[in-house]
Amino acid sequence: MQNKNLTNVTSLLAAFLLLLPIARATADTVEIYTPESLTDVSVNSATLAGERRTISVSVLSTTGKKVMVAGKLENPAGVKMEIVNNGRSPVIPVMHDGYFHAGIVLSLGDNLLEVRWKRGDKAWNSKKLSLFRSSKLDGGVSSNYAPYVFHNDENEGRCGGCHQMRLTQEDIESGMEKNCLTCHASIAENVFVHGPVTVGICTVCHDPESTPNKYKVQDADDVLCYGCHTDRDETDSKKKLLHGPVGAGLCTVCHDPHSSPFEYQLVKSKNTICILCHQEDADRWSKEEYLHPPFRDGNCGGCHDPHSSDYKYNLKAPRETICALCHELPVPGHLHPVDVTPQFTLPEDFQLNEQGRTMCITCHDPHGAKGPGMTRGVGCDGCHPK
Repeated sequence: MQNKNLTNVTSLLAAFLLLLPIARATADTVEIYTPESLTDVSVNSATLAGERRTISVSVLSTTGKKVMVAGKLENPAGVKMEIVNNGRSPVIPVMHDGYFHAGIVLSLGDNLLEVRWKRGDKAWNSKKLSLFRSSKLDGGVSSNYAPYVFHNDENEGRCGGCHQMRLTQEDIESGMEKNCLTCHASIAENVFVHGPVTVGICTVCHDPESTPNKYKVQDADDVLCYGCHTDRDETDSKKKLLHGPVGAGLCTVCHDPHSSPFEYQLVKSKNTICILCHQEDADRWSKEEYLHPPFRDGNCGGCHDPHSSDYKYNLKAPRETICALCHELPVPGHLHPVDVTPQFTLPEDFQLNEQGRTMCITCHDPHGAKGPGMTRGVGCDGCHPK
């Protein structure tokens, strides 16, 4: 019985060993050029089912909103290929002579990119990479992973056989780097395009001679942006208060430096961009029964200046003046006085001016409130002790 069992085990092992060369011979070879460091996750997983494997996934970081995944597939005829990020809908890459590429949109935080391919009805093969997208603001989503960059000698060497990776003499003489748009055409495909991008002057912002990674942005946002937007520089430099991104010199938190579907090249529409940072405030106010129309409609810029101001909360004008933009003051028939000193202790959210006197927003919340007329309390008892 023991010999018979040994014979059976030997036969199964021999059969398995015979399968391995077949699996390796029929496996399609995929080489990933960018982002580099993708890790093999499976090769003909149906054949190797049950095998214990330890997979280490490399982690890189970027602040970019999009990454180009590119590489080469050996013998691409009849092969299906897709790229998935964080389990979302797959993106089908563009194929050309065995080479493939696809632009993948990144989420803030961790992005698990998976390049998947298979021939016919066989099991999927895949390679994976964890790419972390950090926020540009200090204190936002961040990591200490190694930065991902494309324009270095190794990556450019792989692509240089088909693509002109350096500026041509015509580019240099004309001062217009049209060659960059051969690969980066998508950055100019939106409705609102940044001036330098429109005419192809990329080296105004990107240094073609930077090392070890070429085309690094030459200076901080505020230095570059104010270099052309001198009127904005002059205005902001005279104001007492700066909006957080402006004070940190991070214009690209709100503005896309290349192009955008939104006016002023905003990264989101005017109605939603403030929520990128002020989500907690918006959630709190949105739970109230009554919402102030400018807040409800996302018109934060009606009252607040997104760059700089002389007034608290980056208001465009003193608080009473802001209210008067829409409301006739004093409000006809309104009997409650303002500019008086309360004779009792007010609830914590009832604000007073610098002199300790009442004002419009003492009783009315400019965003969301419990009571009609945007009152912070309901009825007289909401403020006055019984």
